[in-house]
Amino acid sequence: MENKILSEGECCFCNKMIVKEEMTKHLDTHLTAKKAEVAKLPVELFCHVEVVAGDMFLHLLVKGNVTMKKIDSYLRAIWLDCCGHLSAFRHKNYKIKMRDAVQDIFEPRTKIWHDYDFGTTTSVELIARKQYQLFGKDAIQLLSRNEPLKFMCDTCNKAPAETVCSVCLWNDKGMLCHNCSIKHSETCADFTDYAQMPLVNSPRFAECGYEGGSIDLARDGFWKSKIK
Repeated sequence: MENKILSEGECCFCNKMIVKEEMTKHLDTHLTAKKAEVAKLPVELFCHVEVVAGDMFLHLLVKGNVTMKKIDSYLRAIWLDCCGHLSAFRHKNYKIKMRDAVQDIFEPRTKIWHDYDFGTTTSVELIARKQYQLFGKDAIQLLSRNEPLKFMCDTCNKAPAETVCSVCLWNDKGMLCHNCSIKHSETCADFTDYAQMPLVNSPRFAECGYEGGSIDLARDGFWKSKIK
């Protein structure tokens, strides 16, 4: 039986590490307290949106009056965009347009999906949590993101994986540490030709040529003993 990978993230309010399963409740305590603090300030509707892709997650606080296009652009920047592929949101019962307002889509407990690239598609789930009347300037605020997952080298199982062979990954042998990647290049022609890719903290890793995002760069790479 394989050990479950620990997925946790840092809370932007208190800087504590919180496990994935407890993050929504934890953030709600801060957002509720923040709501009580802004009684005399001009407030707007904000939506707490959780984005999930397996063990990876994002928690976003989004202004209700911005469009879904804003979330699409954010997901591209932090997790997805490699070559400017097309993308779309979808729901099982209705069509979602990029010009739709966030507050009209993300009523509490609503679940939708975002698909990026209709060739090698990466799909993520977006879950509407609570809505809050808050004061804030940012259209989207990153409340938390999972720390890089502790992927070990598939060959030696002794060092953190930092490189991926996108071909061998199909056989569950594609995550490689630095030393094993050097050895792998001697036996896998595809690796040296086109299949060598960096392991990044995104559900898009090892797809199409994706090498990382442009937001939250400190957590965008592979797992290390300590993030610098």
